[in-house]
Amino acid sequence: MSDIQTFFDRYARALSEIDHDALAELYDYPALAVTRQASLAVVDPDQTRRFFAANGRRYKDQGVDAVRIVDPRPGYDERGLWVGLAVLENLDAAGAVVGVEHNAYVLVDRGAGWRIAVTSPLDAG
Repeated sequence: MSDIQTFFDRYARALSEIDHDALAELYDYPALAVTRQASLAVVDPDQTRRFFAANGRRYKDQGVDAVRIVDPRPGYDERGLWVGLAVLENLDAAGAVVGVEHNAYVLVDRGAGWRIAVTSPLDAG
């Protein structure tokens, strides 16, 4: 398994468990969240924790029990910089896919493992 897929598996597990601390550790700071509506600088781990605390529960309330990240496709992958796309499958308690999200990511590895520098949920607004 590639180190990128291993990273996305860790990220999916943290999303599934709504593990604020694990999620905060998977971002590079400052990071950037980009949608069609706005760009938001993510300046520190506490901001990441607050975001997932405020928004993570809505997935559970909609019947999403877990997340699986599949098909990471690099557009660029060289020397600690990975730029690409991935599909997030939202799963119910039985493991059936109940929704799909498409995201773009810029990941960086400066020696401490991969971290998200830019995330862009492509299906948002």
